[in-house]
Amino acid sequence: MKSENKQISASKWTLATLLIISAVVLVMFYCVGFGDTIYSHDKKLTSPRYTDLLIIWEYALVAICIGSVLCFGIAAGIRNLKVKTKTQSRTGFAGWVFIFTFIVIAVSYFLSSSTPIRKGDGTLVETAWELQISDVCLLSIYVLVAVSIICSIISMLGIFKARK
Repeated sequence: MKSENKQISASKWTLATLLIISAVVLVMFYCVGFGDTIYSHDKKLTSPRYTDLLIIWEYALVAICIGSVLCFGIAAGIRNLKVKTKTQSRTGFAGWVFIFTFIVIAVSYFLSSSTPIRKGDGTLVETAWELQISDVCLLSIYVLVAVSIICSIISMLGIFKARK
């Protein structure tokens, strides 16, 4: 019981730290001021000074979130490989979902392309990383939405209904 309380306490401290950093970054973004001049389509635009910091922090939060969800999901799936009772089999299902999601993202990464494309305004996007991440997102969303629809239909039909 004590180790569980320590884990909850560590989780609270981690969440509080991330929340404080986020608050500081948002205050810097909104309150420090403007000053960076950008020219876009012959218009002079000014942006906040810490836009880059905000974007990098958002990427870091997304990476932390995805990494923790995948790591804990894969760990739960591996831990529940040896299922002995019906209760354990129902609680161990989440691990398999995370393992499947991880596999879909990994396969999407290897199938993604970094071929330059033109955006709607005619500019050429040549950044390989940006193109590859966009492809990974699109491919994984297509597969996961299709699997979600299939699982919803199977659930509505009651094919895998629990037997008493």
